[in-house]
Amino acid sequence: MSINKVVITNGLYQDKELKLLVSFDGNDKPVDLINLDITKVGEVSLATVEKVLNDIDACIVKLDTGDKGFIENKKLKSESFVTRHSDKKLVCQADQFYVQISQDRKGVKPYSCNFIAEITDENKNYNFINYYLDNYASKDTEVITDLIDIANNCNARIYEDENISLWNVYGLEPTEAMTIIDVNSSKNYGKSTVMETNLEALEEIARQLRLRSISGMIIVDLLKVSNTEEKEIISLAKNIFKSDISLVNIHGFSNLGLLEITRSRCISNFTIV
Repeated sequence: MSINKVVITNGLYQDKELKLLVSFDGNDKPVDLINLDITKVGEVSLATVEKVLNDIDACIVKLDTGDKGFIENKKLKSESFVTRHSDKKLVCQADQFYVQISQDRKGVKPYSCNFIAEITDENKNYNFINYYLDNYASKDTEVITDLIDIANNCNARIYEDENISLWNVYGLEPTEAMTIIDVNSSKNYGKSTVMETNLEALEEIARQLRLRSISGMIIVDLLKVSNTEEKEIISLAKNIFKSDISLVNIHGFSNLGLLEITRSRCISNFTIV
């Protein structure tokens, strides 16, 4: 899916001012709507080891923002630590190194992090917007914002129309809910097969979940198919959802024939080295 335009602006949602990133494809259809006040994915921090978890071969670290982080020891490269207290151990308490948040925390759990071997002026101020543009947009993608600090950081075009705000131009709202979707064949009756209708529905569901930032458990009541076709749908659904920026798991069909899907707000498949 090609991202042709990215809009970054503030907007009011349920009496709260949010900083939003909205992206559009070549047909000006919204692709992603992300609440930038929620995610810290992409942020770079100096991490200090608070506890080495030998039983699971990982560390709990304190980030220079005051947040807690978690990193697997296999990701560490001790020769690139900022501060190292032992030449015999890979990592010790109070060791310091740079990390990048790779997954937002869930509840009270710490942020999952990746190790950064080298810190530069370019990646020191790296954040989610940089990550999104680097991984989902092209060099030709137009970036528009009415936030000066954002514009300076990502070479965006400043929006200056005083008659209508960007929020009003692109008035989309983030949504977080447990979602149940019922697919029916009324509009496609006699025009397509059951499988074709189910796959068409899944493609639109994938687009809407991503656009509306819906996370958690998604239950889809598809049109009834055979057990063999259910296996085919699971395989095809995994392909349909693979371009989502968040982690989507297709769990399969329940005993009642409902397709179970979970979608996380987190992004965990990137790193800077």
